[in-house]
Amino acid sequence: MDGVVPALVPAVLAGVACLLAARSPRAGLHRIATPPSRVPAQGGGAVVRVARGRPDAPSPARRVGLGAGAGAGACLVCSRLLDVGWWPFLGWPVVLAAAALLLGGLEPRSAQARARRLVADVPQALELMADGLAAGLPLRGACATVVDAFDGPVAEELGAVLRAVELGVGDAAAWSGLVGHPQLGAAAADLARAAESGTELVAALRHHAATAREQRRAALQQRARSVGVRSVLPLMTCFIPAFLLLGVVPTVVSAVVQAFG
Repeated sequence: MDGVVPALVPAVLAGVACLLAARSPRAGLHRIATPPSRVPAQGGGAVVRVARGRPDAPSPARRVGLGAGAGAGACLVCSRLLDVGWWPFLGWPVVLAAAALLLGGLEPRSAQARARRLVADVPQALELMADGLAAGLPLRGACATVVDAFDGPVAEELGAVLRAVELGVGDAAAWSGLVGHPQLGAAAADLARAAESGTELVAALRHHAATAREQRRAALQQRARSVGVRSVLPLMTCFIPAFLLLGVVPTVVSAVVQAFG
């Protein structure tokens, strides 16, 4: 009985963590209907924001469940390896909190891929919208043309603007919802002002397209430089053992043989 209880508690906690890690269908539908840039801003103090995590991070319940499972597993391993009984489980709350905060601050791969896709597509999207306006299309028609021509995050963001307008939201208010967007924010601010004042948009959109193109070039250069940095560790992992085996070991063996031969 004494050996069953220590093994049963981590197993139960790991099961709870797996249940909390499962994706909720309702949450998936919410993510499909609402682009990440449209997630409402989270208020509160700095401590509350850190505890809550990123808007696209897993829910707090899932993070706590995963942290509980990870903490229980780590404490169980330490208890078995060090043979110190239940003392490692005193650190279980610390591991739980650290894991929950870490999972809340990490940027998901899907968010990284989405940001890269936006950086790549925004220049062409703005240029196409400017060409549509220059050809005589209204703003909604030019935006609809871009949505039809693109897929992925650009179409999602601009499609959300069109859907808001179709539901009765004013053009200025609909475009203002994108003002804080990392890639479309500057252009959306000009479009929102133009919807109210009727100013010329073609030159402004082409200017924003050129700026987005420069940002894309800088992002590609940064990714190209990071490839060399990330390749250092694999190269060193392969080079150092090979250098030791081919250069150092034969020299040492030869010296030992000559000394004792």
